[in-house]
Amino acid sequence: MAEKTFHLTVITPDRVFFDGPVRSIVAPGGDGSLGVLVDHAPLITTLQTGRLSMTSSEGKVQSFLIGPGFLDILKNEVVLLTESAKADHPTNLS
Repeated sequence: MAEKTFHLTVITPDRVFFDGPVRSIVAPGGDGSLGVLVDHAPLITTLQTGRLSMTSSEGKVQSFLIGPGFLDILKNEVVLLTESAKADHPTNLS
């Protein structure tokens, strides 16, 4: 059975850093780590500098280092606005 996904867009001031389907993310929320799965309740929150982890639609886990920003969740559309983003180390989910 295929895993359900939601759409994630990661935007920095100079580019769209990521745009595609994911199974889940864990973001550095203003009050601690925040996990997001399919059908998450609507939410707007702050983000702090830290590691954003995401599980792709294929099951691969990737990490990104992000700066402070905001996260908006509505109807399986997640938009993450951040001052900066860069790739960390991709790993396989096992």
